[in-house]
Amino acid sequence: MSQFKLDEGDNIKSGFSTPNGYFEGFADRLSERLAIANEPKVVPLYRRRPVWLSAAAVFVILLGLGIFFKDMIVPKTVQPDAEAIESYLVYQQGINSYDLIQNLDVQDIKEIEVSLDDIPDDAIQDYLTTEDIYLE
Repeated sequence: MSQFKLDEGDNIKSGFSTPNGYFEGFADRLSERLAIANEPKVVPLYRRRPVWLSAAAVFVILLGLGIFFKDMIVPKTVQPDAEAIESYLVYQQGINSYDLIQNLDVQDIKEIEVSLDDIPDDAIQDYLTTEDIYLE
């Protein structure tokens, strides 16, 4: 490989050149531009939005969200006790024992059979003697 010699041969002139006296006045021009840029910006008071406007917007948003989420809460239903159900069934004129049995499933019937087996015979006899039972 031959050595590359920079000093020999035709040199290409650069297409870029600086104007005469550019770097002598550069520091002065730069300091003038920085002095202009350091001046604080003045914001007039009538153009700023007041704080109460922002507070009112937050209040309206929170109120709207509260109403939206209030509708999503499902109230708890209270189950009636056994006495209320029994009195409801007693006072219903159109319900007979066949209708009641139709709505029971197999598990309910098994539970009734087990609970009837637990009742002593003396308690059944006492109930039948004290209640007014009319056989038709």
